[in-house]
Amino acid sequence: MPHPYLLFCPYLPISPDEVIAFADWELGSLEYFNDRWADCRFKDQATAFLKKFVGPNEKPIDNPALLCKAGEQLDGQKPSDNELIALRLSLVFAYVDINPRAQAETQEGSGIVTADNAELHAWPIDLEQGRVTLTSGELVEVNVGGYKIGDPGLVLRPPLDLHMPLFPRSPDPLVLAGIFKTVLHSLRSPRETSAGSQVDPADRIRVAVEWFEKAWLNTRAIQWPERLVYLKTAFEALTGTHTNWKSARRLREIFEALPNTAERDSEVLVWSPAEKPVHLRHWSDKRGRPKCERITDLEHWFIAFGNARNTIIHKVGLPEFEYSGHNASYNGPFFFTAEYLLRAVIKVLLSNEPGYEHAWRPELWRSVFNMACQSEELTHS
Repeated sequence: MPHPYLLFCPYLPISPDEVIAFADWELGSLEYFNDRWADCRFKDQATAFLKKFVGPNEKPIDNPALLCKAGEQLDGQKPSDNELIALRLSLVFAYVDINPRAQAETQEGSGIVTADNAELHAWPIDLEQGRVTLTSGELVEVNVGGYKIGDPGLVLRPPLDLHMPLFPRSPDPLVLAGIFKTVLHSLRSPRETSAGSQVDPADRIRVAVEWFEKAWLNTRAIQWPERLVYLKTAFEALTGTHTNWKSARRLREIFEALPNTAERDSEVLVWSPAEKPVHLRHWSDKRGRPKCERITDLEHWFIAFGNARNTIIHKVGLPEFEYSGHNASYNGPFFFTAEYLLRAVIKVLLSNEPGYEHAWRPELWRSVFNMACQSEELTHS
């Protein structure tokens, strides 16, 4: 008989009584799912196994997060590989999206979530003998067996640079569901691309989130230059081009097509509808003739960001890591402006899908908007 699978994220910050429903899944703490186990042996072995996971302080994780099909029991059914990828990427994006826009000096705050916190495990639980095999490595897979769940020497340590937020905050369920469904659609309906063919927006979002995940891993093995390259690559996936000015123009078009925006929305978008083409971009055409056009603050920032990436890759040097211009919304380290802007663009693109029209807006705004709509309906009924 195949072993049942336990689906869990040991390092997610989650409250004991919290449950987050999204798509056809529920994310909740071990305590929340206490009476949702289909088999008592599965519960006992899985609970004992989860106690083997420790945090950076070498103490067992108190209340790891589990994933379960909505309204069902924890029965050990393993999701498909596509579902696992969609779950991982949606959790990474939605939890990192909790973070406020920040500068480098504020990233040491205890509330910051990184991609490491959303590390997803789908682990087979041996109900009969309780055996455990530890697998690591990608280029060279390393398997270590011989352990049993009850062995005192079995300790499952976290990623080396894991940061555990002290104060759990919940992700936006609409964003969580939207990214999950978008990624799953992309994986289930792959499209062969050829010259002149249109790439499915879902594919663009999936690839962008994959690069976003890499940029937000906390490991010191990834330095700031690599993180800038990862984020620039994510923007290239979203805009469909690696050319800086073309990608910048596409971003401008994406934002300008967004309805009902106001200047104050720059707090969540970085971009503002008040931006005008005030910067001059100079270049020479293929015949060497000088050309000039006016571009907006967004375009000016993005071209500077792209040039920083090109310095890293093509000039094999270190660029300026900060941007300074007359629009304060874009000022500061390239990484933190880029990652926040990337989040905004992904949510704006998500807002183009039915049911997710306001995904780019804060959850509180949507709650007030929905209450106002309900009140208006009651008034007219």
